[in-house]
Amino acid sequence: QRRLCVELATSMTALLLTAAWCAALLVAPRVSTAVDALYPPAAYNDRRVLARDAALALSGLSTAEGIPLAGDTMVYGEFDLNFFAQLLALADPQRGDTLLDVGSGVGRLVLAAALLHADTLRNCHGVEISPPLHDAAITARVALDSLSPSPPVAPVEFTCGSVLDGAGLEAVEAADVLFSYAVTWASGETHSRLVRALAERLPDGARVISIDLALDAQAAGAAESGARFELLHQLTGPNEETGGEATGLVYRLVRDRRRGKGGGSASGGRP
Repeated sequence: QRRLCVELATSMTALLLTAAWCAALLVAPRVSTAVDALYPPAAYNDRRVLARDAALALSGLSTAEGIPLAGDTMVYGEFDLNFFAQLLALADPQRGDTLLDVGSGVGRLVLAAALLHADTLRNCHGVEISPPLHDAAITARVALDSLSPSPPVAPVEFTCGSVLDGAGLEAVEAADVLFSYAVTWASGETHSRLVRALAERLPDGARVISIDLALDAQAAGAAESGARFELLHQLTGPNEETGGEATGLVYRLVRDRRRGKGGGSASGGRP
């Protein structure tokens, strides 16, 4: 019986992987046409300059002469659309789900998700801390309505702020599928803060797609949240930004039902 269960699980994994590849092959060309119209490849360097200037504006680093430095706080990159479609299919979005991109930049993947799953996702939400990048995302969403023919698209929302507090943190609490690909998160303590926020605030059963960075609630200091990240899939794909490959890790958040969000008791009784 145990062997049968293992064989069934292996078969289901193979089917999901096949579905992910089919999703990329069947829908990415249609989606990429719309995305390239909104984010022309020829203007890629312009978007990098926009991100660099935004990073300089937010940076607290400067040379001895007072010239601002961006450091590693913000590096612009555009994720491969086919690879994104595969990972999103592995996260298995359900009808009525909300997708959240943390550190959504100019909104490219948010709009790609809304085009890929126009009939499935209830909302595609991007949270970006940089006002110029947030404004560029809004501009792209408006431009989407002027494309001809106008493609079907799921509802889209953009929030300017941090995912660690305020409206950004509320977006985390509403997310069913969350995507994280931002160099900003690569620094140890910054990533730990993100993982703690996800462990404490994401709904039970939410799926998280993390690029290159493993999620460990206990290591991030969120053991009291009663949450753990269960690895569902791991897939390697192209990453032209680094000139090599990236690894997509697809998790499901599993919460101890005896605890509430933030680590509090779910019993509701007084001590």
